[in-house]
Amino acid sequence: MKKPVIAAAAAAAVLVAGGGIVYATGTYDDWRDARALDDACRGLVDASEVQRALGADRVSGKGTGGAGCLAYDPGGTHAFVAISVQRGRDAEWIKNNTGLFLTKRPAEMLVPVGKGWPAAVSAGSDTKPYATAFLPCGKGADDDLVLNLTASRAPSTRSVQEDRDGMAVLVTRALSAAAKDQGCAQPDASKVQGALADAFTDLKKDGAASGTCQGISAPSYESAADAAAPIEQCLLADAAGVPTFRLAAYYGPYTNAPRRNPWRNPYDYVGARGTNDGKFWITASCPTGTALYTLEPLVPHGSVGASERQALSSFAARSAKRHGCSSPNELPSI
Repeated sequence: MKKPVIAAAAAAAVLVAGGGIVYATGTYDDWRDARALDDACRGLVDASEVQRALGADRVSGKGTGGAGCLAYDPGGTHAFVAISVQRGRDAEWIKNNTGLFLTKRPAEMLVPVGKGWPAAVSAGSDTKPYATAFLPCGKGADDDLVLNLTASRAPSTRSVQEDRDGMAVLVTRALSAAAKDQGCAQPDASKVQGALADAFTDLKKDGAASGTCQGISAPSYESAADAAAPIEQCLLADAAGVPTFRLAAYYGPYTNAPRRNPWRNPYDYVGARGTNDGKFWITASCPTGTALYTLEPLVPHGSVGASERQALSSFAARSAKRHGCSSPNELPSI
């Protein structure tokens, strides 16, 4: 055998042996995972943040077409986060997942991230947290950036707030990276360690609310008010603390959530203001387009009286003012 051939064979043997050692220690898996994640997600996610948020042992990546990606654990936890990056007010993801935006369960409702981020997060049901974000970009609504994250975490005893916090870290990093990739201005926001705390947990007495339900003369559950939140919500309750009505404010592309809900009555939320099947809605002109403010019953045959109508007017006016919008339309007469 010639010397060059001998040398090459020896080198190959060393590489194979070395590769075996590397593989046994897991270093090769780490290198392969990191490379796949970088290639697929291009900075949308950080492996250590996914591990903390979702309990993944390892984090690899796959392309999903378009500007999004899938970060997942190729090991035994089956944890993953799928990131959708779309442009335009009529983003398909919102229309196809309206139930995530319209849930009435307090633990699953979207909560603002805060600190200037136009994003909201949810602990979801079971082990399925999710998040969404919206960033004005380009010359008009058709250029706006819409980001959505759906995840599955490893089973654990994590609290609702811990799930929200993990998703807040993931969605803010993803939005910043997507904005850079898509040529959009960065959000005027600061780094977060979690979402706004104590959302929809404690029953506020009549007139005691200080967040999204402020100014409402009824017992309620609320989140902190946030001028950058793409969705704000307030739950009215009876004296026993049972939620009876849901108030919601939708900005930017999120007006499509109630309007494209496949289970809605076709006459719901049509026009600048209206009422149908116990629901009421009004709108306002905002820098991000026309906002939608809704009141819907949470109990069968819920009857809307003067106090609920006043609650919608107060909720909408305060939210609109925070978001730099015009005064909302007056409620329709009954």
